[in-house]
Formats: sequence, structure tokens, C-alpha cells
Amino acid sequence: MIKKIYNFFFSLELALILSLFFIIAMGTATLLKTDLQAWQYVYGTKWFEFIMWLLGINLVGVMFRYKTYKKAPVFLLHLSVIIILLGAAITRYFGYEGNLHLRNGESANKITVIKNRARPTDIEVKNLGFTVRLDKFVLKHYPGSMQPSSYDSYVTIIDGDKKFKYHIYMNHILVYKGYRFYQASYDPDGQGSILAVNHDPGMYVTYLGYLLMAIGFFASMFYKKSRFMITVKKLKTSGLFALFLFIMLPYNLKAFDINTFAQKSKPLENAFERILVQKSGRVEPVDTLDLDLIHKITKKYKLLGMDYNQIVMGMLAFPAEFQKLPLIYVGHPLIRKKLNLRGKYAPYTAFFNENGDFKFSKEVDAAFNKPDAEKSQIDREWIKLNERVYVSFMIYTAQIFKIYPTPSSKKMNYMWFSPYQIQESVTKGMIDPFSARAYLNSFNLLVDSIKTYNLEKLKKAANEIYDFQKTYTPEILPSKNKIEWEIKYNHWQIFPKLIGIYSTLGLLVIILGFIEVLRLKKYPKIETVFVILGALALLLHTFNMGLRWYVAGHAPWSDAYESIIFIAWGAAFASLVFFRKSMLALGAGLFVAGMFMMVAHLNNIDPQITNLVPVLKSYWLLVHVAVITSSYGFLAVGAMLGFLNLILFAVNKEKLHKQIIEFNNIIYIALYIGLALLSIGTFLGGVWANESWGRYWSWDPKETWSLISMVVYAVVIHAKMMPKLRSEFIFSLLAFLSFFFILMTYFGVNFYIAQGLHSYGQGVTEGYGWINIIFAGMGAWFAVVIAGLVSYFYQKINKPIEIKQNEYSPKA
Repeated sequence: MIKKIYNFFFSLELALILSLFFIIAMGTATLLKTDLQAWQYVYGTKWFEFIMWLLGINLVGVMFRYKTYKKAPVFLLHLSVIIILLGAAITRYFGYEGNLHLRNGESANKITVIKNRARPTDIEVKNLGFTVRLDKFVLKHYPGSMQPSSYDSYVTIIDGDKKFKYHIYMNHILVYKGYRFYQASYDPDGQGSILAVNHDPGMYVTYLGYLLMAIGFFASMFYKKSRFMITVKKLKTSGLFALFLFIMLPYNLKAFDINTFAQKSKPLENAFERILVQKSGRVEPVDTLDLDLIHKITKKYKLLGMDYNQIVMGMLAFPAEFQKLPLIYVGHPLIRKKLNLRGKYAPYTAFFNENGDFKFSKEVDAAFNKPDAEKSQIDREWIKLNERVYVSFMIYTAQIFKIYPTPSSKKMNYMWFSPYQIQESVTKGMIDPFSARAYLNSFNLLVDSIKTYNLEKLKKAANEIYDFQKTYTPEILPSKNKIEWEIKYNHWQIFPKLIGIYSTLGLLVIILGFIEVLRLKKYPKIETVFVILGALALLLHTFNMGLRWYVAGHAPWSDAYESIIFIAWGAAFASLVFFRKSMLALGAGLFVAGMFMMVAHLNNIDPQITNLVPVLKSYWLLVHVAVITSSYGFLAVGAMLGFLNLILFAVNKEKLHKQIIEFNNIIYIALYIGLALLSIGTFLGGVWANESWGRYWSWDPKETWSLISMVVYAVVIHAKMMPKLRSEFIFSLLAFLSFFFILMTYFGVNFYIAQGLHSYGQGVTEGYGWINIIFAGMGAWFAVVIAGLVSYFYQKINKPIEIKQNEYSPKA
């Protein structure tokens, strides 16, 4: 009896049960409305602690029962989890966090500490044992905007006779006597600083666990007796290598010949697109601004035979004529009906009555006034449509083109003004009358040159504008070389083109893979061609990411658009570098890359280049995002291969049995590498968080779902060691189903839950249409699996599949 209890208590089965409870608890907590509720009902409870203690004890017992200490890499991996849990326990029971609020010139030797996160009002004051004085707080903004570029606290530490100065800013902390001071926030008037203070004796213990886990994963990929290397060897010796892989109607307008304008304005683009403009603190060529504006208004980059720069030039030079053109996209069919539209586009004039008043104020106001949770799709479309009309108005009136600096720009945070603002700026004394006259003359020359299609005049106007900018604000101007490359980046539109390239190539490679599997015959020359084409697509992808990095001035995985683009790169890279000897694997990876590229270019994901907020300026973040998004690529390839393997099970031909097992070996490798990268990336994120705001784990929904994904994939990896789950079919099924948790980690948390530091949207109020598509896709994900299960068991009844587990599969 005692032996049975011992065997169960220190068994993989109990580990699986505890992991499932752990997953369900964490998943439920992220769906609660507030962080406070999540802490009150889940994270801060004794039963949640009990689950973690049981997991730790179970893991210790399993290590000794199964003698994992005889395999150093496996031992390191399991030991690292125990050390991480130990560090977390020390932090939970002995660590504390607080805040220190200081105004310029103030000193303090005490901090305010929240004793229980479940009761925010339960606070106490702790004595530091030394004094902190704020000598000066400095708030810097991006040029011409109120967006913070950095916020810095210059402090003096006074400890008896010891005194020293220190500069605290985001990602640069002060460590003294066990306390860590972080730049957390500041007062609205910019005269005070809020420092987060952390005292965490478990931090270095946890860091040790992170380090051991990274070493363990790395070592296990080279240790001869590890299941990973055994699986790799089986693939090398096997006979089959898995191979992966708006029609716009013409408009004829009598009052204004659009075809003539489209033809004659084309030569003007080269000079016009190089004019520099200031937007949200970033100085960029007007080509970039035009691309963003016209895509927002039309959902296209070309329309009516004109590209985005020509449309903007026309709106500036011929506003009356262009206001009659169908340029504004209308997404909802009921709104199109209300506007009496035949197509999807409406002219600017359709939204105003004879008096120039906006005709749909009632509908827009009603949409804005509704609570977010009650807004319907048509409400959201009215809000978007109102924004498109307003952006059009900003172009027609030139309000959005901030191209003119002032002699006193340096005193005004390098602020630039639009032609529309010049007269007002003269009245306020920000621009002298002489400069204002020169600015207006240059702008009038610019507009006149477009009207007369005079390239020399346009060049002259552009040079005058650049001379003003260079005279007063040379420090913030991008180099000529960077301007040219940014324009090329905009014109080439490589990322959107990669959608078709990856998807088409992936499907063709998958078809070839199935032909080879069914015929048991390889076509090496065709395979080589596909591998070369895939490599060229990946090189093009890599080049454009590097170009975006150069143009933006930061790594290209800092926002929603960039991170999805990087995930697509990771999927293509994984399939080409690790699985290129298998057509199905290569095709799956390339197809997944194409799908992610398509998701990146959905309507509600903004591809424009922006400045970084201060907390994102960290090398820890750079590595964290790169590693964790790379893991999604490997896991996506594993999921796609799992799906293809389910199809092979359903076909149920005797000659496919060996291929099924070999595909599962590839899946195992993909999932193992993916789990390693996911784990290391998640904990690197913890290091970044700790170095930025003083808490390496805060149960933020994103980090929680990352942990859930880690636990899920750890269960999948260990499934082959459990007798009841030691099935090739179950492993393929789990590999496929598990990717749901990655979809939830990225799309569900970032856009749907939209809480915490990682959210890219505003919950269900943003991206409503395509979010439904994503979740419908998740539903389809399970529907396909159910269909596969029915098909599989139907075939199994008629002709049982017999696969000898120990013939091809790695041993437990």
C-alpha cells in the first residue's frame, strides 16, 4: 500500500494531473477582469501555493525514482525547475516591494510597502537605513511631441558619513544594501519622481535556475544519450527525410481628368517624396507619412491609377476635385447602403451637407458614447469612418504636414509646424513674421508646382523647405542615406509580397511531399529547386527586416506588426535550416510563415514605423523578444506537421506507418527546440522586467500564458514516457492541439484580453472583426482535429493500424 502511494506521489501521472490543475488555474486567472481579482482568487491563495509545492516535491521524487541524475543534462533541466520554484518561494515569503515618491530637492529614508497584493490598502512604512535625495528629475520628449523619450532621476545616497551620487533611469537601476531602485514614473508637472523599490532575497536563486535551465537545454541537444539526440540519429539513418516546407472599376469624371493627373504628376514624385516631415516625434520623408495616411483612408497603397504620393499631391493641389473622388473606404455594408454606394469607396463630399456640416454626427456620437463592451461592429465602423474623414480633412487643409521649424525650435523641443499653423504661431510669437512669409511662399510654390506639373519649381520648393529645416534643427534630421533607404523600403513593399511567395511555395512543397510519401519515391532535383527558392525568400525577408532596423533605429520586433513578421521569419528559418531534408516539414514551415505574414497585414495591425517608449530601450528586451518569437516558429512547424501526420493516419495505408513515425521524430525535434527557446525567452523576459521595473514575475497575462505554454509543451514532450500516452497518434494530436496555447499567448492575450504590459490592442473594442476570425480559426483548429479523430477511428475499425513503438520511436 505504502509503495503504491509512493509510486503515485512520485509519478509522471501525478505530475500531469498537477500540471493540468496549474494550467487551468492560471488560464482562469488571466480571464478575470482585474489583476486584483486574479491575485485574490488565484495567485495569492494558499491552494495555488500548495499546487506549486506539490509540483516541486513531485519533481524531486521523480528525479530520484527514475534516476535522472545519471544523465547530466536531464538532471540540470529538472534541477533548474526546482531552483526556480525555490527562488520564487523565497521571493514570495521574504521579499517585498515599495515606492519612493520624491519631489525635486526632497529627501526620504522610508518607503511605502503594500503588505498584501490582494488588499492594496494594507500598507506599511519601512525604514531604509539610509537617505535618498532627489537632486533633479529630467523628463525628455521626442522632438516636436509630448511622447516621453526618457525620464531620469539624479539622486544622492546619504548613509552616515558615506555619500555618493547616482543617475537612475529606465533600464538603469541603483542597487544598494539589498535594495534595488527603479525609475517607475513621474509627477504630471515633471517636478517629481516615483521610484519603485524592491528587496528580493530570492532573485539570484531564481537567476541561477534560469541559467541552469539554459545550460541544460543546450547540453541536452549534444548529449549522446538524450532523447533529443537519439531522435536526431534515427532521422539521419532513416530511409525517408521529412520535407517541409480588388478589382477597382474605372471612374470617369468630366470635371477633372484623373487620368491626365495620374500621368503628369508621376514625374513629380521623386522630388516630393523626399521632403522631410515631423510625425509623433519622428522626422521622416513625406513618402512614409503619405503611405500611412492613404493606407488608413483607402486600405490600399494604389487607387484610381495613382499611388499614395500622387493621391496626396492631388489632395493638396486640387482639393475641390479630389473631394469628389471615391477615396474613403467604407467597410460596413449597412453604411454603404446609407451612403447609396455601389462599391466600397465614398467621396469626401458624401459626408457633408450643403452647409459643410458633417451629416453623420448623430451616428458617430452614439458610437463613441456607448461603453466599449456594448459597441457593435457598425458602431466601430462609424468610429473608423469618422477617423478616415478627419484624416482626409487634415490632408486637404495641410494640417498634418509639419515641415517648418522655427528659429526657437531648440527651446520648444524641436517642434515643427504645418503651413496651417503658421499664422497662429505668428500671433503667439513662436514664429517671426519674416520667417512666416518665407515659409508660406515656399509652400505656395510647392502647391503651384503640382498644379502646373513643374518639376523644377517643385525641386526649388523642396530645397527651400530642407534649408529651413537644416538651418534651425540640424540635430534631428536623418542622413540623406537613411532617407533614400526608407523610401526604397516603402516602395518595395517586400513584406506584403512575401505572403503570396511563402504561401504558394509552401503549398507546392507540401504537395510534392505527399507525392513522395504516397509513391515512396523522391525527386531530388525538384527538392533542390524548392529549397533554393525558400532560401531566397528567407534572404529577402531577412534583408527587409535589416532594412527596417536601419530605418527605424531599433530592432524590428518591438510592436505587434514587427513581432508577427519575426515569428514568420522564425518559421521559415526553422524549416529551411533544421528540416530542409523533408518536403512536408519544409512546406509546412513556409506555409506557416505565409499565414503569419498575412496576419501581420490584417487591417487592424499598424505597420508604420514609430519611436520606442523608454521601457523598450533595453538589450534584455531585444534578446527576450528575439528568442521567444523564434520559438513560435518551431512550435508552429511542429503543429503543422502534427496535422499532416493526422492526415496520414486517416489514409491508413500500411506503407505509411514508417513515415508516420519518422514525421513524429521531426515533430519531437521541432517541439523540443521550440520549448527550449520558449523557456529561455520567457525567463529572459523576467530578467528584462526585473532590470526595468523591479519585478521579474508579476503574473501579467502574457507571462502567465507563456508559462502555461511551457507547461503544456513540457507535458507533450514527456508524453512518450507515459504508457497510456505512448502512442504515435496521440503525440501527433498533442503537437497539433498544443499550438492553441501559443495562439492564445500571442493573439488572445495581446489583442483580446489586452491587459497588462504586453497588450497591443484595447480588448474586444479593437480589431473586433479580425479577432473573431482568429478565434474562429481556433475553433476550426479543433474541428479539424475532431474530424481527423472520427476518420482515424473509422479506418481503425476497418483495418487496425499496428505500429511497433520500439522499432522507430525513441525509448522512454
